[in-house]
Order: sequence, then C-alpha cells, then structure tokens
Amino acid sequence: MAEFKTPVKTQTSLKTDDKIVIPPSPFLNRLGYGTGVSVMQLVRSPKAGQIRSPWALKMLNKRVKPNKVYTERLQAEADLLKRMSHPNIVGFRAFSKSKILYLGMEACDLSLGDMIEKRVEEQDCEPFAPWQIVKVALDIGSALDYLHTKMQILHGDMKSYNILVNGNFVICKLCDFGVTLPLDENGVFNKENAGNAVYYGTEAWSAPEVIHGGVITNRTDVWSLGLTFWEMLALAPPHSIDETLDDSVVSDDSMDCFSRFGTVPPIPINICEQRYSAPLTLFYHCTSLTAGDRPSACTLAEVARVCLDNMERD
Repeated sequence: MAEFKTPVKTQTSLKTDDKIVIPPSPFLNRLGYGTGVSVMQLVRSPKAGQIRSPWALKMLNKRVKPNKVYTERLQAEADLLKRMSHPNIVGFRAFSKSKILYLGMEACDLSLGDMIEKRVEEQDCEPFAPWQIVKVALDIGSALDYLHTKMQILHGDMKSYNILVNGNFVICKLCDFGVTLPLDENGVFNKENAGNAVYYGTEAWSAPEVIHGGVITNRTDVWSLGLTFWEMLALAPPHSIDETLDDSVVSDDSMDCFSRFGTVPPIPINICEQRYSAPLTLFYHCTSLTAGDRPSACTLAEVARVCLDNMERD
C-alpha cells in the first residue's frame, strides 16, 4: 500500500544535544491514561527561535508499583512505532530509559473517546454527523490495513480512546500499540510467534470469537472498529445501554451488559436510518457475527472513501 506511505523524519531517537527536560507531572497536562500508564502533554521550549510542536508522553503511572509487564509493553510499543510510517498512525518521537521512563509521540488534539465524553458532559445529545463517522472508517481503516498487511500485526484493542482526532476530523490517527499480536500471511493470529501473548482487548468492544472462543484474525479488529462507529451514534460505550427499551421499562436483563458482550448492539432509536445509511451500512458489515463475512480493513477504507466523496459535510 505504497500510496499510504508518507515521508517522515528519519530521526528515531534523541541526539545528545537535543535533551529535553520533563517537569514534575503536576505541571504537565494530562491527555489520557490507561492500565499502568498516563499520557501527558509536553510543551517543548522554542529552539533557535522556532516554535516546536508539543509531544505526548506515555509514562508509567507513579501510583502503580514498578511493574515489569508495563515496562516491557512500553519498550515493545516504542520499538514498533519506530518501524511504522503511515499518516493515520501516531508518529514516534523518542524513547528514554533515563530517570523517567517515557515514550514520546506526536501530540494530537483529542481522542475520539474524549470527544464523546465532552458531548455528554455538555449535554449535547446529537450523534456525530454521518460524514464524521465515515471519515473515521476511512482513516482508521487505512491504518488497520497497513498494520494488518504491511506489519502483519493485530492492534488488539480498537476503541474510541485509541483514535486521535485533529480538528474537525481533518485527520484521524490510530494509537496505543501496547497489546498487539502477530498475524501470519493469512491474517490469522500467529500463536507460534506470540510467545505467551494472548488477546488482551477490552471486553465491551471484543468480537464474538474473543468472548466465546474462536480463531482470532485481522477481522477481529474490524469488529471492534464497527462498535466504535456505534459509539459515535449512541455517545456511550457498547452494551452500556439498551436502546430497544422504553424509559419506563426496567429489567434484570437490561442491566446485564456483560451477557451482551460479543453481540451487535441495537441502533439508538434517535438515529434516522435514511440520513445515516452510509455509517449504518459500514457498521452492520463490520459487526457480522461470522468473521469471514466482515470486510478487510482495506475494503472498508475503499468503501468509506467512495461514501465520503458522495456525502454532504454538514
């Protein structure tokens, strides 16, 4: 997929004359967090009169006891990012094992998960526009295609919080590669090269083959991306609500989201199917219960590109 590759700086580590000073964490702006790690924004001081772009620093969470697993994951993620070059994958900037262990990455505006939370906090109940959902399908589908075919890697934790968005969906980038898994030439989880690694993921976004046991393939990522489209419609994590129920109806089943993991959540009742026909089509195909019926990431991106070209951006 040479058409996706863009030139990047060949520098993959800090030079001795380009040292950075990381202030204490209270003086850093938190961008996000994960299991055992925090992501902070570092605003770098100007150099030679030139303003330098900020970095996102992924660091081990000080509240968590030193853990070899988290350290090894951060090292593995840094090694992987250094080898990747794609416009829809967050860029590598630096990795340091000095006093503070950190992975420096390209900083983006917000994660899609944060954008969803912000809408809820501001009581803006409008779902994202159809073209915005399709743009996520195009950009992240392209990133997954590169990951699956060029790198032969499964992301393993697709969800809104691992998608970064610049501006009004000018560009979307995939991030967080701490739990990736190797794929073979057929796009199947390569257990022989995986060591002790297993599918990690997040249950609410996990495919049926993960929840019920089955063959993990590149289509497992596609399912999770499909549920991310649903997030943009419902403004909620998958399976956290049941839009088929009337507000006056309460039952034990409606509260048991765990039993619904690995299933297709219903479309929220406020979604106009005619207006959202393109995003809904992508959603239904990506969340086919049979993995083989889901599109490849390449096909998803190609269809999304055609849809986007024919859509009005309101």
